[in-house]
Amino acid sequence: MVGGISPFLKIMDLAAKHGRKLAPHFAMEVHLHLSAAYPLEPWLEHFEWLNPLFNEQLELRDGRMWISDRHGLGFTLSEQARRWTQLTCEFGKRP
Repeated sequence: MVGGISPFLKIMDLAAKHGRKLAPHFAMEVHLHLSAAYPLEPWLEHFEWLNPLFNEQLELRDGRMWISDRHGLGFTLSEQARRWTQLTCEFGKRP
């Protein structure tokens, strides 16, 4: 698990320097951009069961995922994803 884009880029650089392949997992809508920046051929996974979370869908063609030309990461969260989102999260001692 990596805590954001900048830490992922550091791991990606370290893996490339050592000739290691990298396989980001889970929401390809985010990881696709990171994988495209990777100098070695990346492995990608696509979980179709996550499709309802996004208004836009990834373009899969000829065994490849294509990066969107939309702004930002190229996707917006669906109303279903918004219903599952918490606006705040509190941390503290257990009772």
